[in-house]
Amino acid sequence: MAEQRGAPEAPSTPSDGSGVPVWRSTDWRNVLAHREICRSSLLEVITENLGSLYYPARVERLARSPGLETSVLSAVKLENVTVGLLRFGTEVIVDPGALGAYHVNVPLSGWVASECGPRTAVASIARAAVFTPREHTVLPRWSSDAAQICIKISKSAMEDALAALLGHSVASDIRFNLALDLTTPAATSWLAVLRLLLEEVDRPDGLLSRSTTLRAHLEKMLIEGLLHLQAHDHIDELLESQPPARPRTVKRVVDLIEANPETNYTLAELAQAAGVGARRLQTAFQETLHTTPSGYLRKVKLERARHDLLTGEGSVIEVAYRWGFNHPGRFAALYRGTFGESPSATARRGADITGHRS
Repeated sequence: MAEQRGAPEAPSTPSDGSGVPVWRSTDWRNVLAHREICRSSLLEVITENLGSLYYPARVERLARSPGLETSVLSAVKLENVTVGLLRFGTEVIVDPGALGAYHVNVPLSGWVASECGPRTAVASIARAAVFTPREHTVLPRWSSDAAQICIKISKSAMEDALAALLGHSVASDIRFNLALDLTTPAATSWLAVLRLLLEEVDRPDGLLSRSTTLRAHLEKMLIEGLLHLQAHDHIDELLESQPPARPRTVKRVVDLIEANPETNYTLAELAQAAGVGARRLQTAFQETLHTTPSGYLRKVKLERARHDLLTGEGSVIEVAYRWGFNHPGRFAALYRGTFGESPSATARRGADITGHRS
């Protein structure tokens, strides 16, 4: 048995300012219900499965801990992210050592004392914990009522995302602060992405089960959101105002968009193609074209769609999908706002024109 360490008094339930807890204490029972890996009263069973999905770890009940309740592990592994729900049902110490990946624990109930290298924090429903790959990680006290969302992010995916946003490679591990305040407006936005990911990966026959592109998009939102949300040793560079990029940088992106406007490029992908950071690229577009990279991409898509409607090259739905508009209603609203008429009105006018020509 591991010796029980002292720990702070269990944190109280926080609020987002409206009196509603950030995470309700009962939420964990409904999280990833269709992705259950194991449910057991044996600590060895949950530990073995935890090791195969996340990291091998020493897990021991703490002395004088209450009787073991049923432990639960539910999880799903995506391309670069593994996300799951873990509850031990008793007080334990968890010692995985150096993780080799970036990791975030978001408690839904209870509290967990957390250490990463020299940094310490107590994770609760008001505070997540963010761990770096090569510093020793240990959770010296996991409360008996604690249930956490456990997010494993591959080292290469996190560092590639930051490099794309900065416009240059990252020489070493990104060193995040350990404690992540979940009560801020920015954290609320990030938690909304996490909630969406959890709900969609757990939805039988949902869109994520049909589209690797959508899965990758949600993973990217989660990773890039964390980079903008949590303090780390590159955060000042990421958020600072940068001088405009040279016009040829903008030209690279314009040429890419003009050649493949049907592609739904993300800002990070366009910045990577340009060889600069995302904020610098946005500044350059505003300075030279008075729009954003995404706005320019949308403009080109709509112009191509209008050409096809006027020349009778497919129905409104076919044209929308051809140019990367996956929601016809959204396409119609954007089209009307840009051209002052509906796509169907343009198509009818195009049919009249081509009819007169024939």
